[in-house]
Amino acid sequence: MKYTPTKSFKLFFPIACIGLLSTAVNAQTIFFNNGATVFASTGAVVQVNGGLQNDGAAAILENNGTITVANSGTPGSVFLTNGSVMQGNGLYFVEQDWSNSATFNAGTSTVTLDGDLQQFITTTNGTVTTFNNLTLTGTGAGNDRKKTLQAVNANVGTTGVLAINDRELETLTNTIFVLNPAITAVTNSTTVGSEGFVSSSVGGSMSRATNTTAVYRFPTGSSVGTTRYRPVQLTPATAAANIFNARLGNNNATVDGFSTAALDTTMCTVLSLFYHQINRTAGTDNAGIDVFYSQASDNGLWDALAQFNTPTAAIWNNMGAVANTSAVPFNDVLKVNWSDFSNSPYILARVKPAMPVLACNDVCANSQGNTFTATGTGTTYTWTAPSGATIASGQGTNAIDVDWGSTSGPLTVTTSTAAGCASNPASCSVTANVTPVASFDTVSSGFTYNFSDLSTGTITSWAWDFGDGNSSSVPNASHTFSGNGVQTVCLTVSNNGCADSVCRTVTIDATDFINIPNVFTPDGDGVNDLFYIDNAGLKEYRIDIYNRWGVKVFQSETAGEKWDGRSTSGELLSDGTYYYILKAVSVTTKDYSTKGYIQLIRKN
Repeated sequence: MKYTPTKSFKLFFPIACIGLLSTAVNAQTIFFNNGATVFASTGAVVQVNGGLQNDGAAAILENNGTITVANSGTPGSVFLTNGSVMQGNGLYFVEQDWSNSATFNAGTSTVTLDGDLQQFITTTNGTVTTFNNLTLTGTGAGNDRKKTLQAVNANVGTTGVLAINDRELETLTNTIFVLNPAITAVTNSTTVGSEGFVSSSVGGSMSRATNTTAVYRFPTGSSVGTTRYRPVQLTPATAAANIFNARLGNNNATVDGFSTAALDTTMCTVLSLFYHQINRTAGTDNAGIDVFYSQASDNGLWDALAQFNTPTAAIWNNMGAVANTSAVPFNDVLKVNWSDFSNSPYILARVKPAMPVLACNDVCANSQGNTFTATGTGTTYTWTAPSGATIASGQGTNAIDVDWGSTSGPLTVTTSTAAGCASNPASCSVTANVTPVASFDTVSSGFTYNFSDLSTGTITSWAWDFGDGNSSSVPNASHTFSGNGVQTVCLTVSNNGCADSVCRTVTIDATDFINIPNVFTPDGDGVNDLFYIDNAGLKEYRIDIYNRWGVKVFQSETAGEKWDGRSTSGELLSDGTYYYILKAVSVTTKDYSTKGYIQLIRKN
């Protein structure tokens, strides 16, 4: 049944009811204006128990009171068609759909979509409704909680407020534009589990105009799959005019072409549950981007933000230093003064801790208890040793003990945060040095012992301990003991720290002596070619030899050194008598110092 005004009329009485209730269960009463001018004055209350249709170029409905379009078995909708005009500063309560294919001049009005079934804001010809205040209420659950933009965008005007309350404003691939730049232009319920939010499919979004440096909240969410309310906040850098858009992608970003496996090298993972698309469609300002998440529901702590495709294409790029705040019910990750809005996908991420510092020393083959230590910022350390080596203790900590085998190889460690984000691995090459086998032999002449190294294997250092406080580091050592007795002589040989030792008892039982020949024949026949003072047990020794004119031709402070009959410059000396002065004192303090002559005879 339709109620059709046939001429213009005005309602000036405080309460008016237009329309008749049908007694048929499935019937619906329509207030149908096909050419009249209808005026509801301030204070008037118009109750339409069914639908309202304003139709035709001459149809003008001006509402400065309250018009309620309620159900009559079937919920009532508002239809603006065929060039009609609806205007005024009043209140509209609509239980079902808002279909505007004509002209709606919002003034300072408020349209409240208060139905308990899913409601649609739609059109038949692409007309975009600009509301002043748009309020969403109702008690429906699931899909019946939604107020949906169907094949059309919608605007909230430059002075209006979008009041979402606990409903879902579903834009699908469309956009709800909030043209009022006041930070209070969008309100919603934030009661946990009953939050009101704007949901959008790929291509749709919530858009807000800005003109201050205050925080603008975008109450983004979704009921696709797991219902999530995950808002973002944007803080423009200046008070210039800008427009920003945002949506929640309530799925793994890979589904929408933004692979969560493609990361730059600074990150270990990104959130697989959801992501956001944020862009700047007007203006040039930087803005702080603040993304909220539930630590309990969203897989723990997240300490970074990443943007897809910028600066490196086809991967998620770490956006750098951020501020992290923990709170209930939502933590947030804030990137201050972000400048690059060239690509819209943003996601929560975890940054790898710094690669630990690891310094390795070489080890001895087949040795136990080799300690290695790493320094890093993580809480857990994971070590890997090469084949043949066993981590005996410390796995999980920054210090381990390793029982090493016979093979050289790399030792590797990563450090992980409490959230399980692992660093890049630190590695060093460990050489397993084979330990040599120590051995030596000795030959004595009086108090002087000559020690010969007979050790096997690769040797990089020698250490002799003669047992009397003296030592040597040469491979083959000579040592003169101070007197008779028993000494324990030890040789330690090392291969880069891998050492073996052997000790032998040496019994010194010698007499000090000196025997000075008076002639030698340096003629190269192999017999008596060298002048040599046979001796044993000397601790001081010096000999000087002069020719007949007093010129020194030879000098030595080494008791075992021999003279070959040449001058200090290497010239062959002639036959003749030479004079020597000997200074010699034994280890038993006996003085063998003397002077004498040497006869040099060349047979050839």
